[in-house]
Amino acid sequence: MIAVLALLLLVQGTAAPVRTPVRVPTVTARVTPESPAIGDPITIELRVRAPAGAEVRFPVLPDTGTRIEPLDPRAIRDRSTVDGVDRTATYRLIAWDTGSVDVAFSDVTVRRNGVEQRYPVQLRRLRIRSLLPADTTLRVPKPAADALDAPSVRWRLWLGLAVVLLLVMASIRRWRRWRRDRADAPPDAIGAARAAFEHARALKLLEAGEPGRHLLAHVGVMRRYLAARWPVAGADLTAQELAHALPRGDFPILPERVVSLVTRAEGVAFARARIENSDAQQLGDESLTVVEDLETVWRARRAQQASDAARVKRVKRVTRKPLS
Repeated sequence: MIAVLALLLLVQGTAAPVRTPVRVPTVTARVTPESPAIGDPITIELRVRAPAGAEVRFPVLPDTGTRIEPLDPRAIRDRSTVDGVDRTATYRLIAWDTGSVDVAFSDVTVRRNGVEQRYPVQLRRLRIRSLLPADTTLRVPKPAADALDAPSVRWRLWLGLAVVLLLVMASIRRWRRWRRDRADAPPDAIGAARAAFEHARALKLLEAGEPGRHLLAHVGVMRRYLAARWPVAGADLTAQELAHALPRGDFPILPERVVSLVTRAEGVAFARARIENSDAQQLGDESLTVVEDLETVWRARRAQQASDAARVKRVKRVTRKPLS
């Protein structure tokens, strides 16, 4: 008899527990840890138990402002059975500042048999503690730096030195380029002609009894100057060819002055015509005078062209200016 009673008690102890169906939806919230510190992960669990067949919708993320940020997306764990719905949403957050923070969730929605019900989430205010000792937590935050504040004196000094250095380097490069261009550029026509006339006079060909060479030297300098300033008067043209070419090249003086000198020089060079010292002296001086007269006219024309170009530029600038 005792054995039968013991067997009945053992069977009753191992029988399946009786499950009670869920009748009314319930929403519970739990925060872990209860007193979080800066940098600690904060876990918030929202658990909903509802009758079987109910549809549960959790909020996506809480409204935490800027002092607490989410670490992971929302995770949902489902432990529902045939007796009811049992789902838990887990939110992981992290705090970046101390003090009290309100974590606000939107309502949890439960829909069953076409009827939707909202359940607010009740959470206590979180108090984020500091990891520092108590006497160091009373900090005074620094005011926000103004992005438009003037730079420091040292920063201005370095900036000024950099600008000065760049200007000096640019000036040195321009000066070197100017010297290189000046060295590579051929000498000016009038400068070369005057130097050649000085060299011809220094030879003292008249004193040496060479009036023909004196004339040829001076006329040759004049011919090279003409070819540099007026290409139409090529240095290899004869006197007859010059007489036809100069009037067509906008020549500023009478072509006869040049043609007569070239004709006399050709007679000495090719026909071995005799010439006296006085004539050679006069024709050499005339060659120098022709060059100086031509240079005066050429410079006046260049100045007039520059003035006309500047006047045209001013007129264009005025015409482009909008009327007020």
